[in-house]
Amino acid sequence: MPLLSAPAGAAYGWRARIGLMQPSGVAENNPYEFYLMAPPGVVLVVVSFGFRASSSDMLDQLEDGVKRLLVREPDAIVQAAVPGVAAKGWGFEDQIRERVAKVTNVPMVTDLGSCWRAMQAVGVSRVAMLSAFDPGAHKDIEVYVKNAGISIAAAKTLRTDPENYQRLAFTNLGVTYRAAKEVYRSAGNADGVWITGALMPSVGVIQALEDDLGVPVVTSMQAMTWAGLRAAGIRDKIEGYGRLFQVA
Repeated sequence: MPLLSAPAGAAYGWRARIGLMQPSGVAENNPYEFYLMAPPGVVLVVVSFGFRASSSDMLDQLEDGVKRLLVREPDAIVQAAVPGVAAKGWGFEDQIRERVAKVTNVPMVTDLGSCWRAMQAVGVSRVAMLSAFDPGAHKDIEVYVKNAGISIAAAKTLRTDPENYQRLAFTNLGVTYRAAKEVYRSAGNADGVWITGALMPSVGVIQALEDDLGVPVVTSMQAMTWAGLRAAGIRDKIEGYGRLFQVA
């Protein structure tokens, strides 16, 4: 009996392959959190640029990262790192997509774009933001998402050591949970929570926060996974990681 031909994307990405470009050179939380949420048959393909912290330098090498990913034939590409995009101002995502389109026709989304589209999708317009970034980046982010009809009612960062951003990878989920509740309550009238900075563990507390606060919760890795899956044509309604995955 002849062997069947392997489907496109085999072995584990037989359904879809999601490419992730990230600035840091080491990754454990990003792929782990992706696989907590991703349905069977979907694989993550990671390109790391080797920077010690989120950096706009990655954007200068964007085309190189895309070409490296294309060797593994992704069905969609996601670019991580929020501050570098926010600092460039509204409309910069369009420039990124135009640059990528000169290299490939594979659909591409950004971390920041995935987040504001996710907030729109679940009806959030006034958000309490918990970040992994230097507080100086908050203003750029606030100005950026305002163009998407989203205001930041309150903001807090878990970055306590400006010289060692990578320590955020070790953040206890209980710390993330309590800090998110604190910033939400300080906002007064926020209609959602946004946890931004994919280096910092977050998806494990999404459902608990939504249950306890009664509002939608969007996080960077959750939003990138959602947007990447949708760009690749995967529309599963995934349970346990927030209202976002119930949105087509």
